[in-house]
Amino acid sequence: MLNQTAEYQSCIQSSEKVSWRLDELLPKDTVLDFSHRFLSDALTGTEAIPFLSTEERLMLNHIRSNSYAHLFLFLEEYAVALAAQRAGLELHGNATHMRALLRFTEEELKHQQLFSRFTGAFAKGFKVAPALLDNQVEVARAIMAKSNLGVLIFNLHMELMTQQHYQETVRGNKDETLDPLFCNLLKHHWLEEAQHTRLDFLEAQKILAEAPDTLEAALTEYSELLQALRGTLNAQLALDLQTLEKAVGRTFTPAERQQLSESQERSYVHGFIGMGMKAPLFLSRLRALSPLAEQRVLELAPTYYCT
Repeated sequence: MLNQTAEYQSCIQSSEKVSWRLDELLPKDTVLDFSHRFLSDALTGTEAIPFLSTEERLMLNHIRSNSYAHLFLFLEEYAVALAAQRAGLELHGNATHMRALLRFTEEELKHQQLFSRFTGAFAKGFKVAPALLDNQVEVARAIMAKSNLGVLIFNLHMELMTQQHYQETVRGNKDETLDPLFCNLLKHHWLEEAQHTRLDFLEAQKILAEAPDTLEAALTEYSELLQALRGTLNAQLALDLQTLEKAVGRTFTPAERQQLSESQERSYVHGFIGMGMKAPLFLSRLRALSPLAEQRVLELAPTYYCT
């Protein structure tokens, strides 16, 4: 049996060190500054759209940034359920493991409140009401119908994706003037997600130590969850384009709409799927679980423009 208690205790200590309060990071009366981009163009792909004016590109950046925040609120619905379920398995078991997983649960709930507060501030300040997906509970239940190991691998992908986003497009990009409030939000989200990635890995190890033959099925489930995520991204993209047409006050031609849809789909898939699959720490964690897991992801990557 694995003896991981010291690792779980380390996660608790790191979590306590980087912990932040919602009201300090994003006060309830926050007014957003729409004069700057919120997300880097590396994540929104708005600057390469030739038929949009400078003002329209900025509006699309804002719409995409708001949808980005909403999608984390949306997707962390299952993450709360996953962390709570894993914590419940430690009831009357290892108290340190349970405490770490309960912190994981509480932080994911806090992240949902953070992104909800941001999208609320956005709706107050943007020129039109943004259209956003609203079936997060249904999606969370569908995700949680998979095995815990499959969902843990998917969650590890999602959380390490946020690390890549912050490191590559905020901390590592000095060429763009991005909104400092949104950059700070991404930084603090990532600081806590960094502990969650460690817990995902530890919990996956725990499952594989007891049932090593479950890996093949879990990797198939991971692939299925990526496909479902792509569908969710495309559904939000369709709403983004509706919001953009309302905001710019004109209807795009069929050719313009096709170009927008294709470029924005590539941007969404690259940001939420490609960057996660290519994250060096994700691949190394998979390799530590099993070389088969890393190999399977590398074989799958070209499907999502990860060549």
